[in-house]
Amino acid sequence: MHSHIKQRLENIVDNLDQLPSLPDVVSKIINMVNDPNVDFKKVADEIVKDQAITANILKLCNSAYFSKGKEIASIDRAIVILGIREVKDMVVLATTKAVLNKVIMGYDLARGELWKHGVAVAMVSKNIALMKKRRDISDEVFTGGIIHDVGKTVLALFVQNTFKDILTTVEERNITFQEAEKEVMGFDHQEIGERVLEKWQFPPILRAIVRYHHEPQLAPKEHMAPVSIVHVANTLCLMAGIGIGSDGLFHELKPEAINAAGLTEDELEKIYSEIPEVMQKAGEIM
Repeated sequence: MHSHIKQRLENIVDNLDQLPSLPDVVSKIINMVNDPNVDFKKVADEIVKDQAITANILKLCNSAYFSKGKEIASIDRAIVILGIREVKDMVVLATTKAVLNKVIMGYDLARGELWKHGVAVAMVSKNIALMKKRRDISDEVFTGGIIHDVGKTVLALFVQNTFKDILTTVEERNITFQEAEKEVMGFDHQEIGERVLEKWQFPPILRAIVRYHHEPQLAPKEHMAPVSIVHVANTLCLMAGIGIGSDGLFHELKPEAINAAGLTEDELEKIYSEIPEVMQKAGEIM
């Protein structure tokens, strides 16, 4: 382990100001939507406090991906026509792009690649949830899919400096890339991502997705299904070449996740074969 890197990372993690930030409205909306007694009008009122977010959401509302064929000119109408959870998904899309749509140097991801990968994983995750009739978690896996790799935005520089050591550890120890991250640097991008979401005050289900998306078998039992769905979507998107960086394909599809998501081999093949179509749709909202 590079102790000096671990110390620098600990300093970053302990100093919340150095972690990526989002407008306060995002965590408010996510937590409001999770309240079964939420007042839709209060949600709309909270969103329109931020003019830039409102403009971006209305643009998404009228995109081919989200549109129901009716022009939407207000947040209130968006909630009525599209539903409060769809609007929440758009809030996340509109606000996380600034954090994720950047060059991720250590992982050798060009500008936009991490963002494109996150959107793809989000859409595939939602498709899996709907395929398995889990509409109750479809919006949460969508959100989790977008942000699952947020820890890479913090670790990027350190991975760049230690990539050879990490790769050597992968090959010599026959372990996954994120296990080697932790071995060499003291942290992996999942742990750092969880700390970022704690700063953002995101709910436990989203923190679990970010923390365990490579190790779904370790997720808390109550979050096993959504974590497993995002794990499967993430791995299949990587296999399809979406978002592959310097960590390449040093990731594996966990059988525990396949079982927890209730997926068959035929369904996995179907999901994988539909990824090009998903990417075409993703282009409409990126």
